[in-house]
Amino acid sequence: MPKIFEVIKHSEICIPIFSKDFASSKSCLNEVEKMVECERTIMPIFYDASPTVVGDQQESYQQSFCNHAAKGVSPATLNNWKEALRSVSRKRGWELEKFQHGDHQLVKEVVSTVRRLLRKDELDVTDHLVGMDHHVQEMMTKLGVHYENGQVVEGQTLMGRRVVEISGLPGIGKSTLVKIVYNKIHHLFEGWSFLNDIHGKVEEKRLASVQEDLISDLQKKRCTLRSSADGTAFIKYKFRNLRVLIVLDNVSDFEQIDSLARDPSWFGPGSRIIIVSLRSNLFNEYSQVPVENYEFQESARLSVLGPGSSVVNICDGILVEKYELKQMNDGLAFQLFCKYAFRGKPVPQEFSSLARDISLATGGLPSVIQVVGSSLYGKPIKFWEEALDRLKREPFNKEVKRILKRRYEALEDNAQQIFLDTACFFMGKDKTIPYYMWEACKYDPCRGVDELHNMSLVKTRENNELWMNNQLKVFGREIVKEENPRKPFKRSRLWNQEDIERVLNKRKVDAVEALSATFDNCRSFPEHGFFPNFSNLRYLRMNHVIIKGNKQSAKKSKEDLFLPRLKWLEWQWCHNISSLLALDLSGLVVLDLSWSTSRTWRCWRQIMKKAKNLKVLILKDCCWLAESPISHAPLKLERLNLERCSTLAGVGRSIGKLRNLVSLNIKFCSFVQELPEDIGSLEALKELYIDGTSIKAIDFPVGSYGKLEIMSACNCKSLSLSNSIGNMKSLSYLALDDTELNSIGSLEELQVMDLSDAVIDELPSSVKYLRNLKVLKMPRTFIREFPRGIKNLESLEEIDFSGCKSLTGECNVTGLASLNVLLLVHTDISQLIVTICGYSNLQKLRLDDGVLILKIETTKGARHQFNGCETATQFQADGHHISMLTVSQTLKQGGSQTEARKLLVDEVWL
Repeated sequence: MPKIFEVIKHSEICIPIFSKDFASSKSCLNEVEKMVECERTIMPIFYDASPTVVGDQQESYQQSFCNHAAKGVSPATLNNWKEALRSVSRKRGWELEKFQHGDHQLVKEVVSTVRRLLRKDELDVTDHLVGMDHHVQEMMTKLGVHYENGQVVEGQTLMGRRVVEISGLPGIGKSTLVKIVYNKIHHLFEGWSFLNDIHGKVEEKRLASVQEDLISDLQKKRCTLRSSADGTAFIKYKFRNLRVLIVLDNVSDFEQIDSLARDPSWFGPGSRIIIVSLRSNLFNEYSQVPVENYEFQESARLSVLGPGSSVVNICDGILVEKYELKQMNDGLAFQLFCKYAFRGKPVPQEFSSLARDISLATGGLPSVIQVVGSSLYGKPIKFWEEALDRLKREPFNKEVKRILKRRYEALEDNAQQIFLDTACFFMGKDKTIPYYMWEACKYDPCRGVDELHNMSLVKTRENNELWMNNQLKVFGREIVKEENPRKPFKRSRLWNQEDIERVLNKRKVDAVEALSATFDNCRSFPEHGFFPNFSNLRYLRMNHVIIKGNKQSAKKSKEDLFLPRLKWLEWQWCHNISSLLALDLSGLVVLDLSWSTSRTWRCWRQIMKKAKNLKVLILKDCCWLAESPISHAPLKLERLNLERCSTLAGVGRSIGKLRNLVSLNIKFCSFVQELPEDIGSLEALKELYIDGTSIKAIDFPVGSYGKLEIMSACNCKSLSLSNSIGNMKSLSYLALDDTELNSIGSLEELQVMDLSDAVIDELPSSVKYLRNLKVLKMPRTFIREFPRGIKNLESLEEIDFSGCKSLTGECNVTGLASLNVLLLVHTDISQLIVTICGYSNLQKLRLDDGVLILKIETTKGARHQFNGCETATQFQADGHHISMLTVSQTLKQGGSQTEARKLLVDEVWL
């Protein structure tokens, strides 16, 4: 007994098993007494004796205590035993009679719980976690796991089968997130496995060993395979009835998981597969996998839930979703940096500014923050200054840079070129225009940009801008610099003015393909001292450059022209457009002469004749352009931008010949009073921007403007739109200001309606027919009440009524199921009625102080962003958890609908 007592003292969990004869053993009773005395965690199993029998010493237990007393056991000892049994019987444990499948099910439940409590299967996760709560909650939602107040709800039954792909930049915390989720939920499954570095192991031809690890983890005993084909067959048929959790970390290609978890139906109902992806297109490939399991053969179907959806329903009961982990916002990055750099101590004032600058320079990547912060702990301020300077030059730590280099090298050659172009020239630019150059260079931009998206190297923002993390931009430029660190003229791209100044002194610069020479002051070059040097240029951007050329340039033969490979010429503040005649313009697809100060445009016809393949013409702010350039424009032209050409009198009646024109922009050409009659017959026209013009009327006869998707007519003081606007069946974006608004109900494809600052006080009743409307913007209008017509527009995601000072009364958004942005600040709205059924989509809410939320309807046990409606409401927006609403009384969720309560808006600005 002394040895047993010593073991009990050093155990974390004690499990007494109460049978009918348990109390007959003095040793068993002594052990239970010791468990209670040592205050161990006790988890009893009531095998064939109920907690009542044990606690109250009934039936056989009563007889056993009588026998002990008859054999001379002291009353004090008997009382200690009885008290110990009473204490243990009240503790949470297991009763065999409640397990439908008997001993087998009971043992599995006990083992799973004990392993979880002892954290035997948990993965190591750093202690310094910041900003992960929101991501964990999002993952739980996608996995279909009930999760409240930071804990997994016990006793839940997982339904169906789900696959979740996590993507994002290297070092952004994908593996950390999935480890946290794995630790929290693995006990819900009958088998679980976390397989790391799938990419590396497959590259090393170790697929069979990865399969062995998966099988061994799931069946809890070691497995040896003869081949990967045997492994696939074994996995496919062995675990079809087992509820499993599988994590595949660091996957770069769908083929790498093809033999591990290609089909979710290989595993039992309730199974979950999480893939940490180096690229984000595995999600799409899963949707194309044929379902093999017999139970889904009849119901197999594929339905993608709308364009750009992150959910694919492969078949009934199988969902594939994706989750992109974004970089940390500045506040969270600073908080995490301080955890590593100051180890929980207050930030010294002299380090405060540097700490914030360094955290910003890390680009919101936790791995970089960890390395940099830890390295600066306890170091003098000079080390900090050097670290900041080093981050600006080379922002990634070695490991992240190694992974990025591997991703870059895995790209196809064309995608590499597009990545480097974006890093050097096009970050933050509308991707539409670069596509023309990339197509002309045979770079296959659709495929290339898609590959960059999948690898999380480039993104496209909502306004169609190409975007990448600033650290990725530096990484891309470093690749170009490494082409020749000491000799800039032997690099493919130049953007740094210091390097360009050095290159301009060279006679031959054949290596340079793309050049951005932007000078602060006007620079003058002889024709033979600039153009001939760059014989292989495909992209040239320059400003404030004057080229002094030969007067006979226009008569040169094709062999004598400069820049024969030029595809894009952007010459802003061009002093004399006749300089273009010295160039070979036959391959040019993009010409931008914005802010040209050229006073004469007599040579325009010659220029356009040379540029016969031109597709994009940008002449913004050309104040001396009085005659429309359309009459001489090449027939292949697709995009024409004449914005703010202040002396331009008209568009030009020959526009009808431009059958390929997709976009026409004449914004703020204030002298333009009408559109040519045949503009409506342009079958390719999709975008029309006429803001700030003097156009008085536009007619939309049936059959005209057949493909027009975007129309912007803001600040057209004289414009009145006729009811025929309803004939534009393809219109998806409409922006109007100071324009009379007529019937719009026939605009069935309309998704965005921007009426900012319009002089209107109500919407036409036909708005109720705009079933596809997603965004309604009416800030600073004279609207007087919340429009009833929009109440049932289920696609509506954003409403902006901010600054509508005439807007009063109640705002009822109960029918707007997709609404996630509601802006009502600076209005006289006094009441907000909102229904939250299940999980709320509402992420951004702006109200004035004093607005009352009159009713919140919810379902019992629903998970939503009102945090259970118990004490406070929180919204997730822009990466910050903001406390927004304080509940005056605790809401009761006893039925399907809560009782109406009064809530006071507290902090509302996100």
